[in-house]
Amino acid sequence: MPRRMREPDVDEKRTRQLGLPELWVQANCGDDYTYYAFPKWMGVPFCPRCGSADTTVHLARTRVLRDILPDAQDPVRFIELHFTYRSYQCSDCKNVFTPTYRFAGPKARVTHRFEEFLVRAAMSRSLGNIAEQTDHSITPSAIKTLIDRWVQGKADAQPPLFTAQTLCLLAYQSGQSYGLLVLNVDDGRIYLADVLPGAGTEDIRTALRRVEPGGIRQVITDLTESTAEPLAARLPGIPHLIDPGCYYTLVQEQLRWTAEQKTRWLPMRDKMEVILTPRRKILASQQYTLRQVLRRRPELADLYTAYDQLYNILTESWSTQRLTEWAQAICQNGPESLLPIAQSLLDHAPNIKLYEQAGFPAMKFSAVSEQLTHYTMRLRPCSFALEQARLLYLNAPDTVQLEDGAIRRLGVPIEKVYDTLQQLQNEQERIFEP
Repeated sequence: MPRRMREPDVDEKRTRQLGLPELWVQANCGDDYTYYAFPKWMGVPFCPRCGSADTTVHLARTRVLRDILPDAQDPVRFIELHFTYRSYQCSDCKNVFTPTYRFAGPKARVTHRFEEFLVRAAMSRSLGNIAEQTDHSITPSAIKTLIDRWVQGKADAQPPLFTAQTLCLLAYQSGQSYGLLVLNVDDGRIYLADVLPGAGTEDIRTALRRVEPGGIRQVITDLTESTAEPLAARLPGIPHLIDPGCYYTLVQEQLRWTAEQKTRWLPMRDKMEVILTPRRKILASQQYTLRQVLRRRPELADLYTAYDQLYNILTESWSTQRLTEWAQAICQNGPESLLPIAQSLLDHAPNIKLYEQAGFPAMKFSAVSEQLTHYTMRLRPCSFALEQARLLYLNAPDTVQLEDGAIRRLGVPIEKVYDTLQQLQNEQERIFEP
């Protein structure tokens, strides 16, 4: 028969305060900030390997976890939980095992409810602010690690997305590299479905594996070379539309890089801002700076003219024909630095034509990516930037009811993501203001 260890005395009042149904709190131990707990006796544990009930206590260990009391007020609500648990040995197969508990993972140093508190707090506050609230019982870097692990676990466990009409795969800039936004479009509304840290072929495959292909009628992307193969494998026969606004972004990046090399020694304070602004948007006070930059650096003049022409095409009555005429002119007359971009546009003209026939305005979805990047680039390094949006997706998704009664994840309205990032930015400005 299994050997039963003598249970310590129980403090029923503190057990109710702790609020974990699996645990008793030991009497005459600890204080307001420290709880000593042990499992409630649940009968004979069966061996998970062979199913035998002939098991004996092997070892008793104590693990220290960070926890949060459900009904207490700061700072008493953040406690240290000393959890004494037992491992058992099977007399038949000699397997040593430890029962699992719902309140924490097998090797975790925090309870599930404390982890969820951190995730909810990270929706609108900086990591330093959260660590300060917990009286620095956990560091900002440890909070980041815990939340990253929570995000990954949640993402892996999510059911496929339900996408009624359109799936969008868009690139966003993150420092010197690019990440991937996954958007759903349904009845004219745009929803954020997922955020990935990279935008390569493997990242696209990862995003597509999380998608239920049955409801997708078309795919929109502002990525060109890395999408064709995974889309053909996962969504064969689905129309693949390309937002032509991505070529404006590519030309702008080429202009930025060239201007940085050619205007380094020009003593003009706002030269980079002006050279990256189309003529139609330049203020009257900036006209002189633009003329001077182009006069002193003639090699920039043709590049800027091509950039300005592309902007006018995309923001007026754009068409695939006008874009291909622009690309053909670049291929014939230069500038040479834009030849790869122009050739890519010509190669993908059929996909751009599908985008035009669908009736989308140019740069609609590219603008979504740019707006998110605009918010996140202004956030301090301690924030999650676009991971903030992913937390939104995992924590508070909108859902739809299908005919078969199943609830499927639809994503988070993009406006809610904007609001959250704006709140985070305002919070950081308040925290870090001089």
